[in-house]
Amino acid sequence: MNPADKTEKAIRFGCGFVLGLALFSLSSIWFVYEDRGFCLGTVLVAAVLFGLAALKYGDVFWRWFARWFSRFC
Repeated sequence: MNPADKTEKAIRFGCGFVLGLALFSLSSIWFVYEDRGFCLGTVLVAAVLFGLAALKYGDVFWRWFARWFSRFC
């Protein structure tokens, strides 16, 4: 495997992870006062899923997310 491929995959996963982390942290901030363990688990699972989706689907995932997010803004 080419080192550039590993770097690209790491960047894709990292960007998706950070997006999931930010999106779900902000959207579930009210949960922090209710049950911290559940909130932290949900945020981490969502961040990993976003990272894996960005890794597997690449630009298709980002276009889907941009269309989905534009509905709310």
